[in-house]
Amino acid sequence: MTGKVIHTTIQHRVTNVNRRTVLQSAGVFATVGLAGCVGGIQEHFVGSVKTPVPVEIYNEADRTKNVQLEAQETGSGRGSYDQSYSVTPNERVGAPSMDGVEQSVKVVLVDRDGDNDRVEVGTVTSETTLVSITLYEDDLDLEISTREDAEANESNESATANETAASDSNETTDSESNESA
Repeated sequence: MTGKVIHTTIQHRVTNVNRRTVLQSAGVFATVGLAGCVGGIQEHFVGSVKTPVPVEIYNEADRTKNVQLEAQETGSGRGSYDQSYSVTPNERVGAPSMDGVEQSVKVVLVDRDGDNDRVEVGTVTSETTLVSITLYEDDLDLEISTREDAEANESNESATANETAASDSNETTDSESNESA
């Protein structure tokens, strides 16, 4: 047998797919695919941004003081801050920042004998800019500064500066002008 090769041609009808159709389909699939992810991203960012609030501790006493800071979120009651420090005389400690969310803060000045602990409480909010604790011989002071306090201080300082500038001007009184004439 001699090798005969039979060629058969099969015609296949191929649909014409142009680039525009492919890109439109890809865009639709990408949009539908991301639609489920957007809900998850939105849930992640719901609420306010937790701005860090710096905590500073000053010891104005003549001996080392022990202080404990605790905070609990107001809504959930979850403990959000729990730190203890031993602060030497005339030392300033920059403690780790707190979250700027609504929370109750308790500061305890621990007495070495354990009989006479001093306690101060306050509230930190999203408007809080600084938590400052000053330790004295037998007492402590908790100061929670907010943006409103800072704005009020700035406006008072600028008003005082304007008054000082006005009083330092080269104005002459009637008696001074009469003397020079």
